[in-house]
Amino acid sequence: MENTITTGQKNTATFIHLSVFAQFLFPLGNFIAPLLIWASLKRNSVFVDNHGRRALNFQMSTLLYTIGLVIIAIPFVAYQVLQIVSKQGHFDLENHFDHFVLPNDASGLIITALAFGLLLLALFVVTLFSVISAAVSASNGEEYKYPLSINFLKPLAVSQPENASDSSTEV
Repeated sequence: MENTITTGQKNTATFIHLSVFAQFLFPLGNFIAPLLIWASLKRNSVFVDNHGRRALNFQMSTLLYTIGLVIIAIPFVAYQVLQIVSKQGHFDLENHFDHFVLPNDASGLIITALAFGLLLLALFVVTLFSVISAAVSASNGEEYKYPLSINFLKPLAVSQPENASDSSTEV
């Protein structure tokens, strides 16, 4: 039995990777679109199944990393806000526009927000380039392993063609 990857399988795997950009069209589109395509076509090919699993694993991993960064950022931001409020001496909800926060007072908050913002931006850029690289690999019929991806859904083992080396020696 020969393991060949058809053009249709390459296109399906490519579309699975590119469908994560549906997140810009509707909420959770980066999970729903590839999941629907993968679930409906995974039985047709191990190649499509593996690409679908890897795309979903990467999306779940980036969601986990984003949630982790936000959870880590919350105490830092809260601490900086409390520092600003304590320097003001009081916090008046009704007249909070009457006094201004000096840039020196807010510098810790600004630095903290910029640091975590840059980490989230870096994660977004890695995600963007990884998805495009995976789509290109899929269109070329190659397997792709996403960086920083946790295997929630284990990829299937790809079997090699039997007697692949013997076929060239037969006459």
